[in-house]
Amino acid sequence: MSEDTLARLHRLTPRAWVTPSIVALNLTVWAASIVAGAGILNPGGAELLALGGNRLAETRVEPWRLLSATTLHAGLLHLALNMWALWDIGRAAERFFGNLQFLLVYLLAGLGGSLTSLFFAGKTAVSVGASGAIFGVVGALLAAIWIRPDSLPGPLIRSLKTSLMVFVGVSLVLGLTAGGVDNAAHLGGLVTGLVMAMVIDNRLGWTRSPGRAALRMVLALTLAALAAAIAWRALA
Repeated sequence: MSEDTLARLHRLTPRAWVTPSIVALNLTVWAASIVAGAGILNPGGAELLALGGNRLAETRVEPWRLLSATTLHAGLLHLALNMWALWDIGRAAERFFGNLQFLLVYLLAGLGGSLTSLFFAGKTAVSVGASGAIFGVVGALLAAIWIRPDSLPGPLIRSLKTSLMVFVGVSLVLGLTAGGVDNAAHLGGLVTGLVMAMVIDNRLGWTRSPGRAALRMVLALTLAALAAAIAWRALA
């Protein structure tokens, strides 16, 4: 695809408003957590749990924690890395998939990451962070590159390579070394994003065949709902 395709994506999605809205939400939640008394650099697990962190015992009773945990962060470094990656990668993905589909990928990847975390660390650890959802965006872009190599403009791919590698590498290291961050959520989000992008169509596909693209989105939502229901029952 050429430079013209990149310009066309900008015309089809002129405002990438979802990405800055999510960044603003995360920054607002972080500021509110500081006001509530959470540590700036290394908040404790009990503090994060009280604010909506994800842990099996509490989440089984309060399922909203599956998503609330994706807006909390285990310190300033964790927040800064995630928001940098989301800002850099998210805007490109949002224009490629369109505003609504990008939002669905982000939310479902966050949900998938939180559910996966409960299977591997949720009995004892408190998991927080937007990393799982952002890994889902990364997975969606990787799927587009691997499965539909001509669907992403070359200049866009080149501009994203460094961001993708830095985010994935640093996030995995943090997942091994930092409390409140876990690679299970990262991998769960990544797989969710990969699968979603295999089913849904990109923004250009919506212009070519809106009916087929809508059916693909409904199919993706149905598969996601079934997978979430099965995972939730398995946690009982």
